[in-house]
Amino acid sequence: MDEEEAMTRRTREATTVACSQCGARDAIQIEITLPEDTDVTFNSCHRCEHRWWESASEVIDLTAVLEKARRR
Repeated sequence: MDEEEAMTRRTREATTVACSQCGARDAIQIEITLPEDTDVTFNSCHRCEHRWWESASEVIDLTAVLEKARRR
């Protein structure tokens, strides 16, 4: 895989979702592919600033995301 293909693979569109904390519809969702093709999703609410991560449709904590990112 060349560098351009790798960047395209890592870059995805942000999606607007409802916040799991306050219900606002202005939260963003960004999908990221980590090493070993592990997909995680970062969510952030513009209203209450709540942030959360998901993997396989389950909420995970930042520590788990960092551990997945370190794998090689």
